[in-house]
Amino acid sequence: MGKLKLVTKKIHILSLGLVILISSLSSCELPKRQSVAFFAQKHKDQTATEAWQHTDSLYFSKGKFNAGITSYAWWIKSRISNPDPQPKRYFLLLNNPHINLIEVFIDGADTPAFISGDYYPFRQRPFKDRDFVIPLALKAYGSVDILMLTDKAGETFLIEPQLVDEESFLQIRTGENMIIGMTIGWMLIILIFACFFAWELKDSSAVFYALYIVSLLFWLISHWGLGFQYLWPESTVWASNSRPFFNLMTNVLFMIVVLKFFPPKGKSKYLGNTIWVIIILQVLLLIDFMLSEPSRITVQDKMIFLYLTISISLVVTFLILYYLVLQWKAGVPFVGLYLAGIFVLMFFNVVIQLNQSGVSIGFPQFLYNFGSAFGLMGETAFITLAFARRAAIYKREKEILAIEILQKEKNIADQIISVQEDERNRLGRDLHDSIGGMLASIHLQADKIATEYPQAKAVGKLKDMVASSIQEARSLSHNLTPPHLDDLGLEKVLQNHVNLISEQHQILVNFYYHITVPLPKALQLMVYRICSELLYNVVKHAHASEVMVQLMLHEDVLEIIVEDNGRGMDPSKEINGIGLRNLKDRVDYLKGELNVDSNREGTTIIIHIPLKK
Repeated sequence: MGKLKLVTKKIHILSLGLVILISSLSSCELPKRQSVAFFAQKHKDQTATEAWQHTDSLYFSKGKFNAGITSYAWWIKSRISNPDPQPKRYFLLLNNPHINLIEVFIDGADTPAFISGDYYPFRQRPFKDRDFVIPLALKAYGSVDILMLTDKAGETFLIEPQLVDEESFLQIRTGENMIIGMTIGWMLIILIFACFFAWELKDSSAVFYALYIVSLLFWLISHWGLGFQYLWPESTVWASNSRPFFNLMTNVLFMIVVLKFFPPKGKSKYLGNTIWVIIILQVLLLIDFMLSEPSRITVQDKMIFLYLTISISLVVTFLILYYLVLQWKAGVPFVGLYLAGIFVLMFFNVVIQLNQSGVSIGFPQFLYNFGSAFGLMGETAFITLAFARRAAIYKREKEILAIEILQKEKNIADQIISVQEDERNRLGRDLHDSIGGMLASIHLQADKIATEYPQAKAVGKLKDMVASSIQEARSLSHNLTPPHLDDLGLEKVLQNHVNLISEQHQILVNFYYHITVPLPKALQLMVYRICSELLYNVVKHAHASEVMVQLMLHEDVLEIIVEDNGRGMDPSKEINGIGLRNLKDRVDYLKGELNVDSNREGTTIIIHIPLKK
């Protein structure tokens, strides 16, 4: 329970830290990027020479160019100038790390200065960066004309050409790398929490949530271009397929998490079955996507696949929201946290879509560039909090159930002990009244015979044997039935028992009792049994001449010490004997601790019994 409370507290702290960090980043000012004016023209089998010369029907833009899901490649033409009186190095950023093919022509050339894109290994990029960056060295007040053939046919095409100098570029990348590192670190922390919930609670929803976080993390890495740069720089096929693969996988896992966390009930059963059908359809779509030959996939196939996945994503979003609303109306706990997480993600997605459509809201640029990451961080914060609270409640219910089971077991054990004590009392009384009476009668008859026949020596031995038997029966009777425990109290009864042992076996017994609080009757009886067992073991096995018995109270712990000067024993062997095994069972029943220290000079047994437990 303490672990889960700590985890919940940490998640609250992390969530607060996330809000503070995003707010602080909002106040940071990164170097401004200069938007580049450019012309965009559909590529319809023109050569570079024709594209340089063509000026009709061009789309002029300064800022973003969003062609949507396009069936064409595009020619992008622009002029880059250096207003500085000194030669300077600039970087042209396209702000899209996923362009399948890009050919760059300089100053009217019909041969590309370089060819790059996801269809080529990462090392072929003109500048080693996760995004497409074109380095340009410009003379003082110089300019250069650039023509780029950019191919994303069959996919969504969005670019935002910007120009920055080398110093500003390094500052921008430093800030963005900090955001990326923060996001990846957050996801790893959430993954650790998810694995903790899965391990601690054996909950399948937590297992799928951990897989969801892993898939989400790989999608972000692919989306930012880091996967192609560091993980699969030579795999040109996976560079293009990784994002749609992890996107589909993330959708599937999130739907499973929702259904596992909130099992369908009542009205939501039919909707839950519908979501399972969509999950199966997406899995089949994923399998078909992975098994398809890239060379045989046409532009139309890509567009159909993209439209299909977008449509399914919209349907899934609606169904999940409706499903959660039904669960919320049914009074299922923690649904509000899931809805809050989804709304945070939707908010950032809407902001990004508005910005891409040309609607400026006034947010810092990095919020548009990394809005998806911030939305996912907010979503996972709320969902992880739901897991933490659910786990805490589950753990609390489990502990309550365990306490109830232990209480029932204790009640049964108490009943068994009560029956055993009743049986001991009956045997003790029978031994005292029946066997003891018969032995007393035999002793009287032997005494009478000794009087009549004083010359019979065997009669004297018989009298001694009968007297010993009477004493043994008396001792056994007292062991079975503690005499007057309720009337005399534990200290007096133990003192009498110690005196009896000392008289019968000629052993010096030092008895020390210092307990100032009243003990429950059941505990007094159990302590009497423990001390009797320890003294019996000393008499039977130790061959000691002196014994010390101490009972003391240290705060809420009762301490029993029995020490003798006998021949000692091997605790590892003797602990399995009936005497010590019964003693250990009694101590375990009282939730206590038993420690045995023995050597040739004697044995010390220390028992600690917590009174609160």
